[in-house]
Amino acid sequence: MSLNRVDDRESRGWRRGAIRVAAIVSALVVVVFAFLVYVLLASSDPVYWAGEIAEFERLDISNPPDKGQIVFAGGGTIRQWENLERALAPLPVIQRGFGGAHVAHVTAYAPRIIQPYDPIAVVISAGADDLADVGGKPPDQVEADMAALIALLRPAGLAARDEPQVYILSITPSPMRAARWPAFAQANKQLRALAETNPGVHFVDVASLIATDEGQMDEALFRWDGLTFNEDGYGVIGRAIRQRLMADLGATLRSAPPPTVDPLNQPVPAP
Repeated sequence: MSLNRVDDRESRGWRRGAIRVAAIVSALVVVVFAFLVYVLLASSDPVYWAGEIAEFERLDISNPPDKGQIVFAGGGTIRQWENLERALAPLPVIQRGFGGAHVAHVTAYAPRIIQPYDPIAVVISAGADDLADVGGKPPDQVEADMAALIALLRPAGLAARDEPQVYILSITPSPMRAARWPAFAQANKQLRALAETNPGVHFVDVASLIATDEGQMDEALFRWDGLTFNEDGYGVIGRAIRQRLMADLGATLRSAPPPTVDPLNQPVPAP
């Protein structure tokens, strides 16, 4: 057998092996992509987060929180805020962020993870996942869903100063969702107008705080995934939120019956 025939067989075998490897890799890519799409679509159903809500309820049984605190509710921004209590000190807060919650998901679970605490205020951070690329909602739907949540938390007839006060955090754009920034901006415009027409509802603009002097997104404030804030990012928005809540609610909290440990008399952490 000539060397040319041996080389030709080896070449054909190498090509067949390369084709099989390429086919396997392609199949894996398709499977991973399909799984990610499935997760995105499945997570649009509030039932998807039932396990996380049940865990909150188990915590409430074993360690019931004091009434009259400030509930932070929403999706990943709240869920991954690891030092929320320290960042908002001396304000008393309850952290109830779950998954990649949509606004409507917060509404669905508010009777279980917001209203039982009789909060003095509710801070809502949601909307970014509503507007996500796969199966994304339009800004009008985000506004309508937020209006439904406000109606649940503050039923008709409440005066402007009645509890709970509701604070809507602006939807913050992230590097990985650059294509959706215009939708985020439009939704924020509509959410601000919604707050202005509802007594006891306030819009807190944190999106503008994470921009550079050139008006671009400061990517240094995000983790490697380009979606979630890092410690510096949380520091920026945390200082602004704390300042606003202290100005609005500090006097009310001081006049309320003191809890077992009065958080307003605790040392304030350095910014």
